[in-house]
Amino acid sequence: MANQRFLIGIRKRFCLRPPLNKFVLNFLVTFTILLSGCATSTTFRVLDAETKKPIEGAVALAEWIGGRRMAIIAGPTSFYTAKLVEVVSDSEGHFTIPGGASSLAFQIPHIKVYKAGYVGWDSKWIYLGYYEGNKILSREKRREGFSMKNQDIYLEPWKDEYSFMSHDSFIEDYVNFDDVGMKSRGSKYRQAIKYEIPFRRLEKKTLNENRK
Repeated sequence: MANQRFLIGIRKRFCLRPPLNKFVLNFLVTFTILLSGCATSTTFRVLDAETKKPIEGAVALAEWIGGRRMAIIAGPTSFYTAKLVEVVSDSEGHFTIPGGASSLAFQIPHIKVYKAGYVGWDSKWIYLGYYEGNKILSREKRREGFSMKNQDIYLEPWKDEYSFMSHDSFIEDYVNFDDVGMKSRGSKYRQAIKYEIPFRRLEKKTLNENRK
């Protein structure tokens, strides 16, 4: 959304000056949306970070967040899942995320990608493993510079030194499917990440036995 700052500047400027003709303002808003590219679909390609070969069957989950006031008079804002999209990469590793409509066109969705045997990918965070003192906690850093444009996503093959227990909190989606009228049990993403459950249980059992 390269032109988002431009739009914010327009809004701030017009809040300080007499109202502009509605037709002109609507034109500027629509024009900025089109330039931003967020109203259009975006195609990603999932690749193995080591072999650079396309990955088929990776599940991508994209979530757009909405906000609403709890009371008419100034009060706390309640956030909810405004839109949710799940797609699976094809034989060439491609998957497409559709653009948002109306106000969602200004928002970059939170995207998570998962494939069994790989480290999960997140558009906001990067998984770095676990903390030596606590395998349950994931060690991560913020991902910088992500934008909705056609691009490649590299999945890192899973390493034995990583912890399934810490990875669990990293790949968790924390999505409320009820907000968009969907059933969580039908989620492709949640079905995919269940792959790690037996490994997580075994790791936890081994860790508890070593503490005795």
